[in-house]
Amino acid sequence: MDARFILSPGGRREMTVLDGVSLVRIPLDDHDAVVKKRALVNRGTLIATHSSPNVGDMHAPFAGTVKEVTPAFIEIEALPPEAAQTPGGEAAAPARTSAESKEAQAEVPEEGQAAPARAAKASAEGKEAPAKAAKTPAVPPPSPAPVSFDGLDAVQLGKALKELGIPVRLFNRPARLFIINGLNPEPGMLYAEELLGWHRATLEAGLALARRLSDAPRFVLALPEGSPHSLPGADAHYVKPVYPVSLSYPLIRAVTGKERPEDITVLRLHALFALGLVAESGLPLTRAVTTALGQNYLAPVGTPVSAFFDRQGLRPEPGDTVLLGGAMRGAAIAGTSRGIGKGDDAVQFIKKGALPPLEDTPCIGCGACVHICPVRLRPNMLSRYAEFGLYESCRKEHIEVCIECGLCGYICPSCRPMQQYFRMAKHHLGLISLQHRLGK
Repeated sequence: MDARFILSPGGRREMTVLDGVSLVRIPLDDHDAVVKKRALVNRGTLIATHSSPNVGDMHAPFAGTVKEVTPAFIEIEALPPEAAQTPGGEAAAPARTSAESKEAQAEVPEEGQAAPARAAKASAEGKEAPAKAAKTPAVPPPSPAPVSFDGLDAVQLGKALKELGIPVRLFNRPARLFIINGLNPEPGMLYAEELLGWHRATLEAGLALARRLSDAPRFVLALPEGSPHSLPGADAHYVKPVYPVSLSYPLIRAVTGKERPEDITVLRLHALFALGLVAESGLPLTRAVTTALGQNYLAPVGTPVSAFFDRQGLRPEPGDTVLLGGAMRGAAIAGTSRGIGKGDDAVQFIKKGALPPLEDTPCIGCGACVHICPVRLRPNMLSRYAEFGLYESCRKEHIEVCIECGLCGYICPSCRPMQQYFRMAKHHLGLISLQHRLGK
């Protein structure tokens, strides 16, 4: 067993609640913003919706001011505690910037005459200067009240959860078996044992809602061999915790002995915990679990990656690589100002020179990628076709079966960017299929 691919490192990795984040950049991910720049929001305020009934909406993680709205993200700056909540229980106005203060002080009601000059003129004429009307301080909207799920049928419950930020696509299809993936998705992720061991009540609350949403007659909790954990209402099934068994199709095969059946649903533990947070509170999902730089965090959605580096006293240098996601399937990001989304469960950091760089070198035909592929494809041929834009040939090689585990690129002695080739080919084939459906 290769220790680099073991999914259960052992030992507890406690989860830190990341408080004090003063600014978030919430990725929109094809959502449509419903707030504008300079708007005030409170925790749980709806900020973006999605046209699909299966994709959860987005909400503000704290009281603050919308500083920026772009096609890619919404940036929110937190209000100071004394501004966000007054002693009387109402949110107070945000602190003004120096420019806004100057603008408020400069009144030009009479041909550029300033307020002090106007008051002096009125006094000289024996008149009383008119009192300036007091402005009502702007306050954030109230936080939403908790939603009760009592008495809701599956359709009503799904709609309520979508509006609270939970994706419900996996629950809206028939299933004879519902598998809860209790393994860490990739090497370097550490939150599965923490959630199962010390946040079981939240997982149980999520499972109770999952059972109401899905028509599956049987629920199974997939666990690493030797795990002492369990969840009431789900049968334990133990698997050898070696990547890529944690990915959906290898896990289905490990649990059922069958490949790619259409009537089995797999839900990650990360998603079950998010469902449990909403189940317990009745409030919108505004926090996410992530393993960042080897530590587990419960952080506001949109927390910049830089916040995790700052907390651990690290700083990426030129040539280092920062990944959003796991080391095997994650994507490199251009800068640490990027905020985490609800589904981003890892931030990885690779020092320059720790791994050989990917190169567009020719395939040497060694067959190592064919030998390691868990779904028995020919990654060598797929990568060649994708490299030269022969995407229909990729289809003939069954590229749709590829689970993008990254093992072929990891083992390739030529350091070819295999996974990147496959994703590019899938993207182009999707566009071509769409054009065909539209008759273009």
